Amino acid sequence: MIPLFPLGFIQFTARIKGKMFYYILPIRKQTAISNLKIAFPEKKDDEIRNIVKGCYVNVITVIAEFFYMRKLPVERLQKLLKVKNIELMQEKLKLGKGLIMISGHFGNWELTAYGVSKMLNIPFNVIVKEQTNIRVNEGINSIRTSGGNRMIDMRNSLREILTVLKSNGIVAMLGDQSAPKENIKVKFFLDGVPTYEGTARIAIKTGAEVLFGVSTRNPDGTYSLKLHEIDTSKYKESTEDNVKALTQDHVNLLVEYIKLRPDHWLWFHRRFKNVG
Repeated sequence: MIPLFPLGFIQFTARIKGKMFYYILPIRKQTAISNLKIAFPEKKDDEIRNIVKGCYVNVITVIAEFFYMRKLPVERLQKLLKVKNIELMQEKLKLGKGLIMISGHFGNWELTAYGVSKMLNIPFNVIVKEQTNIRVNEGINSIRTSGGNRMIDMRNSLREILTVLKSNGIVAMLGDQSAPKENIKVKFFLDGVPTYEGTARIAIKTGAEVLFGVSTRNPDGTYSLKLHEIDTSKYKESTEDNVKALTQDHVNLLVEYIKLRPDHWLWFHRRFKNVG
């Protein structure tokens, strides 16, 4: 299928629509402002408002590119998503323990999972939260899987994850949404923020390798991605302290990126609702 408009035009209109949403249809605007004031108490109101505008632009861009990305051949994806050290994934797979890719709702997380898999020609098994509307869910997943990736419903994912890792496959997941109070609590801007601990528990249990990566949008509309190795070898036993420390490791990496580009993260989610 030939795209009706070039990607550059799609990205341009997404920027305009994002700014319009801020003024005309400010969905979850106050949630984003409240979250930013918690995370960055030193920032002034004008600065926070500008970040929120950027958040709207980012989300609309993610959506626009999501519906466009399956039309892109591998050669175009390589120019759009520039991965500094993609060979690190292949090196980890040679160890035969399976690989866990941990990321966050930062930059274009959908394009990252789709594009890196296509460039490697290795399918990702992506942990997702199923949408309540069946048709919407099927439509979204048809795009996600069009490049070869496979979706795993997070509600019943443990057995499938273990099977994938045992066969030396790749599991990809996002670890930055609000978790129930009973989960491990780490520092995410604030102390004591409940955080999903599945990545850490599974990595320690299986010995799987763990890499972290998020995409950062460049001024020309391309993305840069650098993979970060998380050393799991020091966590031999599945103690609460080890699970917490390993979870903190990947949270710290995400925080570093958010501090550099706060407009890239999904502040519309009530991330701090279970703190305290």
